[in-house]
Amino acid sequence: MIDYCMTTKRFVWVLSLFLVAGCFILSSYYKDQRIKIQPSFHTSTMHDLHLAHRENDEVKWELSATEAVFPIGGEEVFLKSLGLKINQPSGIYLESASAIYEIEGRNVTLNKPVELNMKDAKFTTDSLKWNSVNGLITTEDDVKLIGKNFVIEGTGLSAKTEQQYIRILKNVKAVFNL
Repeated sequence: MIDYCMTTKRFVWVLSLFLVAGCFILSSYYKDQRIKIQPSFHTSTMHDLHLAHRENDEVKWELSATEAVFPIGGEEVFLKSLGLKINQPSGIYLESASAIYEIEGRNVTLNKPVELNMKDAKFTTDSLKWNSVNGLITTEDDVKLIGKNFVIEGTGLSAKTEQQYIRILKNVKAVFNL
């Protein structure tokens, strides 16, 4: 008659001996080698970020966000609840739930929903890109411009902040209240 309990105990003892011997061999092999464990993604986070860009002792634009995430590499910053004030005579102010700031090119890509406020009008769109070097605001999404006595809708936008020039690119529909 076979005693299964005895066979199981021997198997466990033999397996344990092999595991201990394996650990001993591995530890002696890697004794002088150092193993570095590196996480795949590092980030730093900052709350209540305020950034002002100056040229010739004059503030050209200011960026504020409730939270900024700086991933490893430092090429871009992920922003939450963004406010961007472009200091122009018309007083341009952009707001967005989230955005990406490209450090090298000083570009800001604002994501859904985006609101652009200026003097007596308000633009709304899903995404928008602002190039601070060229002073250019662009989007390919649907836009809506609401003023005191008018509503203009269309697709795509190109705006030059220095010249205060705004152009809706296609499918333009306007309603004026006289």
